[in-house]
Amino acid sequence: MHLELEEKEKLYDILKLSEERFLLATKRSFVWDWDIDSDALYMSPGFAESLGYSSDELKQAMNGTTTNLLHPDDKEQYHRKLKAHLADPSVGYINEHRFRTKSGRYKWFLAIGQSVVDETGRAIRFNGTTSDISERIDLEAKLNQTQKMEAIGTLTGGIAHDFNNLLAIIMGNLELLKDEVNNPEHKQLIQNGMEASQRGAELTRNMLSFARKSRLEPAVIELNQLILNLKSWTGRTLSAAIEIETSLLAGLWPIEADRSSTESGLLNLILNARDAMPNGGKLTIETSNVRVDDDYVELRGEEIAPGRYVLLAVSDTGQGIETENLEAIFEPFFTTKAVGSGSGLGLSMLEGFMRQSGGTVRVYSELDVGTTFKLYFPACERAEVVEKTTNTTSPKRNVDDRPTILMVDDNIQALTAYRSMLMKAGFHIVDAVSGDEAYAKFVENPAVDLLLTDIVMPGELQGTTLSKELRKTKPDLPVIYMSGYAAEATVHGNGLRATDIRLMKPFGRTDLLRAINKALSRD
Repeated sequence: MHLELEEKEKLYDILKLSEERFLLATKRSFVWDWDIDSDALYMSPGFAESLGYSSDELKQAMNGTTTNLLHPDDKEQYHRKLKAHLADPSVGYINEHRFRTKSGRYKWFLAIGQSVVDETGRAIRFNGTTSDISERIDLEAKLNQTQKMEAIGTLTGGIAHDFNNLLAIIMGNLELLKDEVNNPEHKQLIQNGMEASQRGAELTRNMLSFARKSRLEPAVIELNQLILNLKSWTGRTLSAAIEIETSLLAGLWPIEADRSSTESGLLNLILNARDAMPNGGKLTIETSNVRVDDDYVELRGEEIAPGRYVLLAVSDTGQGIETENLEAIFEPFFTTKAVGSGSGLGLSMLEGFMRQSGGTVRVYSELDVGTTFKLYFPACERAEVVEKTTNTTSPKRNVDDRPTILMVDDNIQALTAYRSMLMKAGFHIVDAVSGDEAYAKFVENPAVDLLLTDIVMPGELQGTTLSKELRKTKPDLPVIYMSGYAAEATVHGNGLRATDIRLMKPFGRTDLLRAINKALSRD
């Protein structure tokens, strides 16, 4: 009897140890078992913890069935698959769905189940496993988003190249025509056409921006000063019922970013805040220095590298954003505004710009309380602030010392317009419609002071390879690259130098002459 009792205790200890090991394994693997019969529902203890509940809290939240934890959009599929399995237990049960956590958010789970049947084939017990697949779902969503952005980028790039070349022809000819007319009304009509061309170019730039393929011109800027400058005139666009408050950190680290895109992004957030407060409210703009470490990245799931960042936060006390819309607001063309009130591109362009700049944007919102957008800019190591030059003076040239520009563009209409502009400005022009033709003309007469070339052209020599060949003879030859699509000028290993200048089509005479002045003034 004593030996029998001792043997039972050993078996009990072995069983207890086995159970502890099993629970530990399920906890580490994020897989939990469950068992349902006519009398009770059993769930592994770790399941409650995965949702942020204690065991008692989970029972209360479930109230006898896991259906009470399901996301509303998943209930129909859940019941349909369960009904099909119970009707024919030979049909396996596999389903992916979301369960509500204690915090109110949802996590994705994969449930795999089977039924135990009696002699009549009726299901008398239903059991299986549930595993947390939230990380896999997040990765799939990010992959889908990346693929979508790549597809949009490829499509947009093709459109941008041709569309910007067309706009370059329109703008160039309008500028030339404007010089020839004296009638003020006619001049105004031409100016309207030029401004429409600029808006078309901006639309293309915006499309490239949310595809993260926009041509950026980073400069070291003081974010606080940019905010103050923007606030000074945007305040006039806001209702008197909206109070504006700024909290700008003294000693804010400088950032290196594209000034125009930064201003556009901030302006878009301000206008969105205005629209969210039709009856008035409070708009707050804050800046601060933050350090992002590995723990922060892991905790928040951020997609930015650890390091120093400058935080720009724009908050409103408006209507807030519906929870189901929070994940969609950065999608291209998504908008909750009335038809004609917004394109749905603003936030997608902002996110694309921030990603392309090495930062990120986050949004926090609560209905009827307000919304906060937080922009994280990588802090710049350089202390000096580079301001944009505003010198647009056209060069004055004597006929005897006219610089010679070798201009190459396969678009004859654009070539003709730019050639006329530069000849009027006093330059000597040698033109060509391909890189191969340009190289042949250079060999005949290498007395060229500047190469002004398109990047993508027919023939063997493209813009960048043409410059390489010419620099074998003339190593210090200044080069200006023209491009209808920004990414063409950012291909790794294409031989671009830091001193080379890139012009995004369409550009006006002022920008062209400024670029030429800058290129020719370098030693």
